[in-house]
Amino acid sequence: MEDSAKSGPRPRIESLSDLIFGLALSIGAFALVSSPPVTEGGFYKDIVTFGFNFIVLITVWLRYTRIMSALPVETRGTMALNTVLLFTVSLEPFIFNILRSPNAGNPANFPLGLYEAASSSYGLDLGAMTLILGVFTLALADEEKSLVPKEMLSRLRKEAATWFISAAVFFVSAVPLFGKVGVEGLLLNGISVRELMWLGAVLIAWARGSMISRVEARSETVLGTK
Repeated sequence: MEDSAKSGPRPRIESLSDLIFGLALSIGAFALVSSPPVTEGGFYKDIVTFGFNFIVLITVWLRYTRIMSALPVETRGTMALNTVLLFTVSLEPFIFNILRSPNAGNPANFPLGLYEAASSSYGLDLGAMTLILGVFTLALADEEKSLVPKEMLSRLRKEAATWFISAAVFFVSAVPLFGKVGVEGLLLNGISVRELMWLGAVLIAWARGSMISRVEARSETVLGTK
């Protein structure tokens, strides 16, 4: 009875998490349908921006589900962080759709203050996501809890460090220095430095995740087994 009570919340939490991630992805796709581009340039821009949004959410979701398959969710701290993570995931498409507004590049029709607030908040939102994933990953590497095989501990600590680096880049991108210089913010060869930082942070997390997946595929160890 006690074991059943402990394992009961996990399926409900996982179902809610899958629903929130699914809705976040669906909202992004729906936004494209509801406001189709009117130019060829707008068409390609929408594909690129949606692709970025998709990569962010799918990367977080894939790692999140793998972590939750081994990490106990009954503790108060884990539940609190889990709730914050799902909130940031829910908020991401709302902020992202403000940034991809057709008028976002036109100061006459789009207040600079609104764009800066959304742009800065987006960096903070993604930073919070990756920071929590780093904390969860580090919790898996707790040798005393014996949640994963000992041979995985070093790799998990390195992965946690990668998430923390990505989080740091996202948080730094929210600094006002990288905004408020025109609607697009501080530019480097015509490209927003803030957006380049977002892309770099995502590539860091995605590349590291892909490398870990290849290592796990070559080995017969499955995360969560002892």
